[in-house]
Amino acid sequence: MLKEAMKTVTILGSTGSVGRQVLAAIDRHRDMFKVVGLSAYRNEELLREQINKYSPDNYYFPSGAVEEQSSLFDFLEDKKYTKCLSSLEELAEMPADIVVLAVNGIAGLWAAVATLKRGGTLAIANKETIVAAGRHLKALEKKYGGLILPLDTEHSAIFSCLRGEDKREVRKLILTASGGAFRDLPISELEKVKPEDALMHPVWKMGKKITVDCATLFNKGLEVMEAMRLFDMDADSIDVVMHRQSVVHSLVEFKDGGMKALLSEPDMGLSIESALFYPAHGRDAVSPLDLAKVGTLTFSAPDMQRYPCLDIALRAARAGEGACIATSAADEVLVEEFLKGKISYHEIPHALGKVLNKFSSVGDVELEDILRIDESARKYTYSMIGAR
Repeated sequence: MLKEAMKTVTILGSTGSVGRQVLAAIDRHRDMFKVVGLSAYRNEELLREQINKYSPDNYYFPSGAVEEQSSLFDFLEDKKYTKCLSSLEELAEMPADIVVLAVNGIAGLWAAVATLKRGGTLAIANKETIVAAGRHLKALEKKYGGLILPLDTEHSAIFSCLRGEDKREVRKLILTASGGAFRDLPISELEKVKPEDALMHPVWKMGKKITVDCATLFNKGLEVMEAMRLFDMDADSIDVVMHRQSVVHSLVEFKDGGMKALLSEPDMGLSIESALFYPAHGRDAVSPLDLAKVGTLTFSAPDMQRYPCLDIALRAARAGEGACIATSAADEVLVEEFLKGKISYHEIPHALGKVLNKFSSVGDVELEDILRIDESARKYTYSMIGAR
């Protein structure tokens, strides 16, 4: 039997939490995957280590040309085969079987477009890009013969549950939420919490922005918006339930009343390998789940008094693309300012609500309008919170 050809992989955001986990998965299967592209935003030292280890064909580092990054440039002088490109978009255009989009925020939009326009496979963990442009990305997927594979645990689980199913038979999608750092804190004490408190997630280890979003549960609202785009469902057909154990990652309810769910240990390795190995399954991506040891699985409805950001996100999802883009952009600003200690935890939902009110009537938007709305929402958010 002929040995299967190695898949080539480009990782946009290789020094972030998701990017590092993707590289860890590739390390477990070095005979099956070859890294051909890497990018970082700030972490020059780690990028340098990754280039040394994986010897990619191309990389991207935005802080000026490589020649201006003396330590990185000196390091690469003897690596003539490794080329610095001018943008994430250009890197995404380079040949690769899989492009992993793991950058933060709207910055990954045009790289996603570039990947799909060349008919490539886009393994995407970038929530904001799907929220802002998911409808357009799905159209490009269909037009150019590309493929979008979700890296988020919840959407990967739905994707798996829907394989082989007639989507016309689906009644509802159900996303599970652990509840984040403040799930057991009395609501009266939320006004006192600090950034370091919000980063203490009880189950998952992730980047700072997404960990704060898990504390506010705005993250789950973004996931509702993502599911709408990825699986062509309306907001009222997607539910959120609290699930402390983070063992059931998502569920699909069918019109006959039956449900399918994907269960595993809470580890993103499963969704990562599901994308890398697709259409096959991965290889020992996570430890087998011991149901007897787990014992009890619990579910409950989210408390909107505890999680007002989730309520705002769900209202944005029903309002349309413009509201989703604006609230997502505003949340990026607010979380960043909260992490800097410039605004309080309670100011996040207060400002998000005002952004939703301002942009709720925008409706669906064209691809070229997304960045304009994103920028407008950011400016409005900054104007509300002021210079601190």
